[in-house]
Amino acid sequence: MTYKAFVSSTFKDLQEHRAHVIRGLRRAGFFVDPMEDWPADSDEPKQFSQDRLNGCHLCVLLVAFRRGFVPDGESRSITQLEYNAAVEQGVDILPFLLDVSAPWHREFDELEKDPELRRWREQLGRAHGVEPFGLEPRSIDMTGALGRWLSKRTTGQSVARQIAHIDWPEGRSPYPGLLSFDEEYAPLFYGRDREVKAVLAKMSEPEGRVLLISGASGSGKSSLVAAGLWRALLKEGRLPGSAQWAWLRMRPGDGARPFDALAWGLKQAFPRIAMRPQDLAGELSGNITKLGALLASHLAREQELVLFIDQLEELFTQGFAEGAIRSFLDGLVATARDEHNRLRVVATIRSEFISRLEESETMLQVLNAGYNYHLGPVSPRILQEMIEEPAAATGYDFEARLVETILSEAAQEPGSLPLVAYTLKQLFERRRERTFTRDAYEAINGVAGAIGTQADQVIAGLGTDALGAFDKVFAELVHIERDRPPTRKRATLAIFKDNEAAKRLIGALAGPDCRVLVTGGKESDPSVEVAHEKLFTAWPRLSKWIDKSGDALRLIEFAEEAASRWHEAGANLQELWQSGRATAIQKALARFNKNASPLLEDVLRPQKMLIERLDRGTLSHDDRLLIGQKLAEFGDPRPGVGLGKDGLPNIDWVDIPAGQVTIAGENKQFHITRFRIARYPVTNCQFETFVAASDGYSDEKWWKGIKLSQAPVPPRWKEANSPRETVSWFEAVAFCRWMSQRTRSSVRLPTEWEWQMAAMGGETGWEYPWCGGWSDAHCNGEESQLKRTTAVGIYSSGVTRQGVHDMAGNVWEWCLNRYHRVDTSHASLIDDADTQRVVRGGSWHSNQAYMRTSRREARSASTRTDGVGFRLAQDIE
Repeated sequence: MTYKAFVSSTFKDLQEHRAHVIRGLRRAGFFVDPMEDWPADSDEPKQFSQDRLNGCHLCVLLVAFRRGFVPDGESRSITQLEYNAAVEQGVDILPFLLDVSAPWHREFDELEKDPELRRWREQLGRAHGVEPFGLEPRSIDMTGALGRWLSKRTTGQSVARQIAHIDWPEGRSPYPGLLSFDEEYAPLFYGRDREVKAVLAKMSEPEGRVLLISGASGSGKSSLVAAGLWRALLKEGRLPGSAQWAWLRMRPGDGARPFDALAWGLKQAFPRIAMRPQDLAGELSGNITKLGALLASHLAREQELVLFIDQLEELFTQGFAEGAIRSFLDGLVATARDEHNRLRVVATIRSEFISRLEESETMLQVLNAGYNYHLGPVSPRILQEMIEEPAAATGYDFEARLVETILSEAAQEPGSLPLVAYTLKQLFERRRERTFTRDAYEAINGVAGAIGTQADQVIAGLGTDALGAFDKVFAELVHIERDRPPTRKRATLAIFKDNEAAKRLIGALAGPDCRVLVTGGKESDPSVEVAHEKLFTAWPRLSKWIDKSGDALRLIEFAEEAASRWHEAGANLQELWQSGRATAIQKALARFNKNASPLLEDVLRPQKMLIERLDRGTLSHDDRLLIGQKLAEFGDPRPGVGLGKDGLPNIDWVDIPAGQVTIAGENKQFHITRFRIARYPVTNCQFETFVAASDGYSDEKWWKGIKLSQAPVPPRWKEANSPRETVSWFEAVAFCRWMSQRTRSSVRLPTEWEWQMAAMGGETGWEYPWCGGWSDAHCNGEESQLKRTTAVGIYSSGVTRQGVHDMAGNVWEWCLNRYHRVDTSHASLIDDADTQRVVRGGSWHSNQAYMRTSRREARSASTRTDGVGFRLAQDIE
């Protein structure tokens, strides 16, 4: 039934308020003739406006601080005359009075000088009871007022009671609660006939093969399509041939990629498809145009497939790569628009994600062509049908005035449809025989409190450990973006397989006594999700948790998206995050005991990825420098670079076999027994341990027989994994002595003949340590133009045959022996004279001539320069 309403008020002062009221009435399904084009300052509207009241069911009266135009010969204004006519004709009056404390416009304020106005306002209050309004038009609550009016009007004469009886299983609720109406509940889907007709009209157009249904969370989008449209097409055949069509419902988040969900759904709809779902997903993602041919081989003649993509916003909340999203959207739209493919796409999406669809050119065309049906809030009259008719059709009843109470409370709650649906399900569970009672309604705290009350009661019986899993469970089920309301996420139950407390919490909240969570999905990979996003605001415990946890959750979600974009754009190392940012995200993940995706893990803990990159032959010197710096920033895990579990330098030893070498310029051959040499030069991190130890650098016992340095000089480059430079030969020897005692082994500097043996492999050795001719790609040096050291071990292609790194470039390395006196006895090589000592290997400022393995240089033992460091050696007993 269509109700007719009349709006009576003064005009100039209440123009915006009138417009708000008229919109509310029309949205609720009322016919309104507002007379906006008829001026009141003449006698013509006097009778005309009163005549317009004929046949009206409701007169909405707005009274501010003036009565308005008074015609000649009258003591009453046009507005008062309209009111009197409504009373005489038996039209219901719904009066709204401006609050006397409202800061009203002075030019329209006649309250003090017009006693008749004051008397009339008082009369209206006594006769009808009035609802106040304020300066803002939205202060007029049309939803609540109309809900109460409809309830009173239909009490005892419900239209719903006249509908046909439906054969419904005994003991099964006629209301699905927080779940949407689906094919099973389609016979009980009432109140949306107008919307279904509008959607069918768009689908009947040639360009209507792709259609979006948008609306706020809780507006009933999924139910409209899954029950209303499904019934209209497949059961009632309201489009030509639609009774024979196939139907497939999918959600994009049901797989690791959008095409995974599509492939799995196609396999369910068409079991004769021979390909495995993962193979089908791969083929469709590579060329979705194959979908048309696939459908042609499985659909009957003239049959079409309606692909219902529910909750399309999951494309943007599940961490999918942007390229995969565009490919999915563009491919589906292109396929469906070609009618030869016999595919139609209907998708639901939350309104706030429409802007994300505009990133797809084909989806933008759909939007611009007008194939987006926006589903607004349900009107009080329609909500009454949704409440009463399923109960009446299945033989249930409401206690007197209970429906009116539900409608009245629903009007006070934004997005109330899910709340009402859950309330009705709880009333069914607590019914007295076949009657829904007021006692049950009060026990669940009404519309506003039903969800929170039931959920709190259910988890009250759980142990503290299950409640302690609240963070873990809901951190996986809530997606939060800045400036958007929370949305739900689906999580695989495998995430919680080792968490008994989390599994008990999920079981309780998804159990038959609560059902605010839903479990389901594939048998091989079951999942859990929030039954409806209204839970995020309707359950106070969860709402407070989101408020408290939102920033941390948002940080994680943003990080996941940023990590995906970083990988998709080529994983540029220059754009790799700083460790401080990564640490903040790691703390947020730890707070919820939440695992990062593999893509995010690469930027939170990039060491493995960085080390793997070192094996690429195409890396530039700048790339290698940056990799080393990032390894230092995040913590270089390579053995031999940092410290061991005992807090001492972790030296990675390389065994060097016995052999013979000749020292250039000495014409003397040296026979070398087996020994060990460190794979890398001593790093800043390792030397700093010696400096900071209470028994380290400042302890004079390490300086016996050599020159004591007053204090160490800080290195020029301070990354923990860079070679320690600006260190004298004396300091290197002191470090060796300290290491020997702390490790209970013999640690020393290598002699230059040992160094040469490790670098070139004896008499048959190579000119350069990497066993080949000159190439600046194998080491740091003057040719690299870096003009500084790099982290040790960065030039993996420049490693010696024995596996020793950095024996050319980076830093010159102190050897044990003197430069002008070549002795073979280790014991005789140390004295307190400031003699010249040998350095080998060439440094970051040396060119290729100085990088040869045979090149030897002399430095004063007390020299500290940014081009000289050292590495360790050890005898093999």
